[in-house]
Amino acid sequence: MSNAKRIQVNLASQPLRNHRFFVSLISAAAVVFVLLIQISGLIYVNSRQREGDTRAALAKTQKMIESSQRERNDWNAQVRDLSKKEKERIDAVNGIIAKKAFSWVEFFSELEDALPPGSHVSWMAPLQAGENKLDVRFKIVSQNLTDLLALIQRLNGLGFKRISVRNETSVGSELTSEISFSHERTL
Repeated sequence: MSNAKRIQVNLASQPLRNHRFFVSLISAAAVVFVLLIQISGLIYVNSRQREGDTRAALAKTQKMIESSQRERNDWNAQVRDLSKKEKERIDAVNGIIAKKAFSWVEFFSELEDALPPGSHVSWMAPLQAGENKLDVRFKIVSQNLTDLLALIQRLNGLGFKRISVRNETSVGSELTSEISFSHERTL
């Protein structure tokens, strides 16, 4: 037993005596440091690549937006130009549509309902006063002044506006009166 040396490790008084421990500790720290540098480098490169892709996609989207805005502005300009050029045609077509949408049957039914018994229309001239309004002049033949007043009251009750008697002519026992009024169209 005398041949064997006894190992005394006193790290506090002789710290470098067990140098394998320190070398392995420094080596492990260096490996971890190198791995962390590589991982952070890969993360950095990856994030820069994604940032570049995002910038490219953003620029492409911005170009598409600008292109769409230019296209919209061009279309709006074309619509304005066509509206100015074709205003007369558009107004004519709108007038036809408005006249087609106007119920003449309803108008004449209301007028017929307003006529007192024994009265009839002898002449009528409808004039378009606006898109939704119709001015009408007509001559009515009635039995007496009471029938004429009843007609005016009924027209007023049906919603006809600006009813006025233009002139009256008495022929025998009949009274011929020229009346004008406005009628709002119901579309």
